[in-house]
Amino acid sequence: DWKDRFFNVGFILSPRGKVILQHYKVSPLFPVEHSVCPHDVYDWWVEKYGNTLQAFWPVVDTEIGRLGIMMANEGSYPENARALALNGAEVVYRASYPHPATGNEYFEIQSRARALDNNMYIVAPNMGTYYLFPEETTPIDTFGGRSYIIDYRGRIVGRQDYGAGSTYVAGPVDIEALRHHRASAQWDNWLKDVRTELYRLLYERPIYPKNLYLKREPMKHAEYRQKVIKRQIRLLHDRGIWTKPSA
Repeated sequence: DWKDRFFNVGFILSPRGKVILQHYKVSPLFPVEHSVCPHDVYDWWVEKYGNTLQAFWPVVDTEIGRLGIMMANEGSYPENARALALNGAEVVYRASYPHPATGNEYFEIQSRARALDNNMYIVAPNMGTYYLFPEETTPIDTFGGRSYIIDYRGRIVGRQDYGAGSTYVAGPVDIEALRHHRASAQWDNWLKDVRTELYRLLYERPIYPKNLYLKREPMKHAEYRQKVIKRQIRLLHDRGIWTKPSA
């Protein structure tokens, strides 16, 4: 459908090797990634796939729980995790996040918050070293390690700080404990208390422009900074949401 566009797609395989879920990343790492997300071609996407949670934040029911994907920068926005939770997700795969964000604990703080807010497991493996070009002989580590498995209370139950090569992270994922907590907690099963009528006010006015790449190819860094980043900052200043710095 889009010969001059590409999407960043995550997928889940069954034990038999069948693709049982495909997720199209909805929040690329602006402006570094030049992939297109569903919101960039929003009108086309809704017409083709519908305007539902499953169309943007799909979840699949499996023998080991209800699984979803929250790729990298998607975890920077609480709405993506909440959408997966409202679509029934119990275990969410979130990888990966680059340094210096990992070294400054963004990856950990965000992932733990998303798990706690929504009472779901976050499996967050980060990347190891890789080679920039096929002819390179020296690998580089631009992600900084720090892989996690986080439980439905935001606690780290598996951790691997090493990032300078291939390794793994392991920890328990107890779906029945998660389901029991959601069904029996009096306070910290937060989703039951969402006051939708109030929160709808937050999003009545659009912020980020939809259909940005419906009729053109993605912007390069300099153009994106001028036409999108500066515009977005000015928008929040003009609405009185942010206060301009004094200098």
